[in-house]
Amino acid sequence: MSANVPIVRQVSWPAVLIISLVLAGFIAISVFFFQIHGIIMGIAFFWALAVLLNQTIPTSHNKGMKAIKRKDFKVALEYFKQSADFFTKYAWVDKYRAITFLSASKMYYREIALCNIAFCYVQTMEAEKAKSTYEEILKEYPGNGIAYYALNSINTFSKKID
Repeated sequence: MSANVPIVRQVSWPAVLIISLVLAGFIAISVFFFQIHGIIMGIAFFWALAVLLNQTIPTSHNKGMKAIKRKDFKVALEYFKQSADFFTKYAWVDKYRAITFLSASKMYYREIALCNIAFCYVQTMEAEKAKSTYEEILKEYPGNGIAYYALNSINTFSKKID
């Protein structure tokens, strides 16, 4: 039996405001230069920039997501490790993601990468690594519901097996 698991993407409303202001800036500049078609040109420039930034900055993250969709969890694991390393090294890119790559995600991309790493460990039957990764996530991001509930599930099932 399979079920579609709903995915809820948490949105940072301050980031939505920042992104809206960036869009308004693009429209204003385009209206100044292109007058009649300025609104359309501003939206087109903004959209092109958003696509470009979202394809180039979180490259490893995007490749990891594609690997998960193919159910290739070992490959996805390596990409998510690269993503976590990138966003650890360049924490400012992740912190200011509303500006750096026009993302309204409430979760940090490093946090998402760590959750995906733990998920891949679960899928590859490496429960201890998954458990320690979820514990690491909760130490760094105490409000992470994904890690909290996944860790509860792992602990519950491991008690039933014992």
